[in-house]
Amino acid sequence: MTDSNKYTLTVYVAAPGTPLLKEQGHTNATSGPGHMFYVVSDGTNAPRSYGFAPVEHGSINGKGEVARDDLQNYKDPLYARTMEISKDQYDKLTAFGDNPRQYGFDTQYKDVRNNCVDFTWAALNHAGIQHQSHIDLGTGPLTPGMRVPLPGTSEGKGAFRPTQNIDDIKSIKDPIPGSPLNKEHTNPMPSRDFKQWLLSDIPLDDPSHPGNAMYKQAHEGVAKLNAQHQVPASDRDKDFAASIATNAKAGGLDRIDHVLLSPDGDKVFAVQGSMTSVHGMDRKIASMQTMDALNTPLSQSSAHWQQAAEQGQQLQQQAQIRLENQAQQASQQQGPVMRA
Repeated sequence: MTDSNKYTLTVYVAAPGTPLLKEQGHTNATSGPGHMFYVVSDGTNAPRSYGFAPVEHGSINGKGEVARDDLQNYKDPLYARTMEISKDQYDKLTAFGDNPRQYGFDTQYKDVRNNCVDFTWAALNHAGIQHQSHIDLGTGPLTPGMRVPLPGTSEGKGAFRPTQNIDDIKSIKDPIPGSPLNKEHTNPMPSRDFKQWLLSDIPLDDPSHPGNAMYKQAHEGVAKLNAQHQVPASDRDKDFAASIATNAKAGGLDRIDHVLLSPDGDKVFAVQGSMTSVHGMDRKIASMQTMDALNTPLSQSSAHWQQAAEQGQQLQQQAQIRLENQAQQASQQQGPVMRA
């Protein structure tokens, strides 16, 4: 007999500050560190929600348990990706969620070493669902960190905090390509207190991010490039713009007036100032490899903004010192002026 059911998996990521609707004894409760969990559905019965949390609310070390009500508890999670899956994958995901210890998962909650992120990836991996392999390169003197995709897929988590796993979730190949059930959904970042704000990975496209103005300028420049080259807009435009903005900030720019490509398209340039200036003294330029900019996720550029800002400030200070030294040398070389 043919199984006509449609099976789905939805992976949820809740940011710090997400409202909690079912916390007994806690009025206006919100999530401190954020959360990651998954929900499976057979298209007929009620969806089954699985997450991992400490038994003692608020604890970061101690006995853990599988939470079955995360879907009802977490209001408007930041990100959700739904994928159609096979019945075999559905069965494996439910079996793991019902008894993770049977499949080797340690149910002792251990801060970032073993938490909701580890639980969710362990369940997905048990069902043969993996994220794209990658390597995260550190920052150079003028460039943001970069995520380089590698051949194949990887198991386990690629980052500690829930919101840092969104890019890996996005990199999962659809188990059933082309299914109309495959979709993504994003909600606005919730309100956060100061501690939750520190735990949040605020993206550059969020108006509260200090680099949002330069990001929007870069995004406008990318849109103009798309129009010039008849390239349709895509989700990668955000990654591209964020990379350009962060690299420009590290290069000492305070705004982006123009975004240009080299003739061969190999490099992308951010320009502050007039393109028609004859002397160029009022113009600043920062460049980077186009593919590096495209392959660096928005979240990674956002996280490196503060470091880029510090690098840019150092460059500006060094440039100011050079100008002052040059002016002093010119004054000394001129010498005294003889008057008649």
